[in-house]
Amino acid sequence: MGTVVRNLNRANVLREVRLHQPISRADIAKRLGLSRSVVSEIVDSLLTDGFVREVGTGRSTSKGGRPSVRLEFVPTARYSFGMDIGGTKTILMLTDLAGTVIAHRKIASHRDGASIVEHLRRQAQMFLQESGVPKDKIVGSGIGAPGLINYEDGTVIAAPGLNWINVNLREAFHSYLPGPIIVDNDVNMALVGEKWVGSGGDDEDVIFVAIGTGIGAALMIGGQIHRGSAGYAGEVGYAPVDPFTDAQSDVTRFGPLENVASGTGIRLEAKANMNLFPQSMLQGREIRTEEVFEAARHGDELGQYVVDRTVKYLAFALAHMVALVNPAKIILGGGVMRVGDTLLKQIDQRLKQIMPIRARLTLAQLGELAGAYGAAASPIMEMYRI
Repeated sequence: MGTVVRNLNRANVLREVRLHQPISRADIAKRLGLSRSVVSEIVDSLLTDGFVREVGTGRSTSKGGRPSVRLEFVPTARYSFGMDIGGTKTILMLTDLAGTVIAHRKIASHRDGASIVEHLRRQAQMFLQESGVPKDKIVGSGIGAPGLINYEDGTVIAAPGLNWINVNLREAFHSYLPGPIIVDNDVNMALVGEKWVGSGGDDEDVIFVAIGTGIGAALMIGGQIHRGSAGYAGEVGYAPVDPFTDAQSDVTRFGPLENVASGTGIRLEAKANMNLFPQSMLQGREIRTEEVFEAARHGDELGQYVVDRTVKYLAFALAHMVALVNPAKIILGGGVMRVGDTLLKQIDQRLKQIMPIRARLTLAQLGELAGAYGAAASPIMEMYRI
């Protein structure tokens, strides 16, 4: 118990330095309700380990006492590794403790002649070696992956985009990456990343919705990721969109909402309704998601029809999240949202029509790097709470 308390006090002292630097030992003791001797002992250990440094003095006391020494956080004392695995691309990232990127690389998730795991292990090892950062300076590794994740043991239960069923990534990378290794859903990781250095801000009740090849959401309640009893909270892609359907959904395949409002769904909807709009500029083409939005902007009836349905499906799903969670903010990200403010405004307008409870909608700031940022942040936040 004593070790747990000491570690918690150490993490809290380091967090105070980071948030309120430059700060004195006396101010830390006052803010945390700890004795000065306890704080001084912790600060001495943090100085020895390089996490903080002394940066001069404050003002003399009102009674003419010696001015206090101020402390400053040293983000380059340690580093963290993050990996965001996607269906086609994987992003590797090394950051310092403040989220400054030391190195990052985008690679193909697949390589002929090798399994995905084998390929990524080799690439991650090469990336870390080439970074020049000593392994003992890396506090841990985070891995984000699409699909259903068992956060407790690091197993990917099902990831349709990777054809994975029950793949334990923590075990698979145990001997290849600095530990501890934290494995989580890629959307959860993206929310952590946006909260760390993106558009999350100071709000503690936030929803992140990633609209790309599939659709997934991450929930932050009271500043903590909410995973649910089995770790599946936020799997909104499986939300039914037709209350009268009797079709059974399968977790190894894309869900009902994804089939109509994701990038994949938008393409499928355009193809399915092509015969209703024989004059569409999309006729006779291999349809891509961005082309549907481009057609809609040019007044194409098929494009407008599909985009309007997409907006309504997404607003319908968001309305249920707002009613259940009452978030201060909803961050929309993923490949589909790269079309920008126009789609965001359409979804927001529709949401306000059907849901009287308000939530601020905003675009993600970190783009495709959000998940890698979150993966790198996860070991830092777990170990140091900063």
